[in-house]
Amino acid sequence: MLRVTEELKGSKRRPTLGLAGMVVALAAVVLAGWWFWSGADGSAEQEERNAFCWSLVPGGEPEEGGSTTECGDALETAMTGRPAGTRPPEKTPEHDAERIRVFEKVVKAYGDRAQNDPEAVPREIRRNMANAFNFYSSDIRYVIGIYGDLSSDMLVTEPNDVDIERSTVEDFVRGVAEDGESFGEIHGFHLDLAKRDAAELGEEDFRKGTVGAELAALRVGESMGFLDAIGAQALEGRSGDRGREDWLEGYGGTGEGKAEDIFSENRDGGYLVNIFQERSNDLGVRFPASESRGTGLHPKVLEKITEGYARWA
Repeated sequence: MLRVTEELKGSKRRPTLGLAGMVVALAAVVLAGWWFWSGADGSAEQEERNAFCWSLVPGGEPEEGGSTTECGDALETAMTGRPAGTRPPEKTPEHDAERIRVFEKVVKAYGDRAQNDPEAVPREIRRNMANAFNFYSSDIRYVIGIYGDLSSDMLVTEPNDVDIERSTVEDFVRGVAEDGESFGEIHGFHLDLAKRDAAELGEEDFRKGTVGAELAALRVGESMGFLDAIGAQALEGRSGDRGREDWLEGYGGTGEGKAEDIFSENRDGGYLVNIFQERSNDLGVRFPASESRGTGLHPKVLEKITEGYARWA
């Protein structure tokens, strides 16, 4: 109830709002506006997104209802078999067929939605999606770094034989990348895999430029080039300095390296060359500058890194 004071003007009384009444009135207007735009249980759009999320969860939404945040946790567990937030192991685990199908279904569903609207992946579940994505990292690297087109029955990913097209993965990750912190989780995890690829190469690989070294270099170049291109799109899409700063701050909390350089228009994957260069130096293998463009790497190894990365730069 608004408190009303009365002000005498001539012989007539005119009701006027006191200071407290004005504050309450203003609050009422704000509340009404919020109620109009978001509705009692959230906007129609939010309700639809929540319903869509639960439609992907095996068993559906609980009878008592559930928030989008709870749905994200449920989806992550359905895809990984672990409690939400569990850190993925370095080596991709083998998942049972049911979890693999849920993973494929979720990536395809949100990939389709994010194709024209990256924000279609709800902010409440982006961390869940990033974490689940990393539980299938080895399979994903086949998709984004080796095959791309899995239409042939002869092509399989290891260890889970995931059936998802590269373009779908691209749209899905782009949606997750609306949140810099979530994207940093994906990028950082795959960068660790790139470092492991280089660390597993021996002296002979770097000295002779073996097929194994070429494949590792190409896989790293393609997979990280793929992710860097998405990071560049997400960063470019930030509207205003505040949005850009928030994204960079989020990425900095989970990702590695200076995002402004890694995701710049002039990116060239130089940080990936450095990873292989350091390993080669540790093994005492260094080619003349004239043969290695000053990197010391075997020309074949250098060529495959830059070739793979250039596909997305």
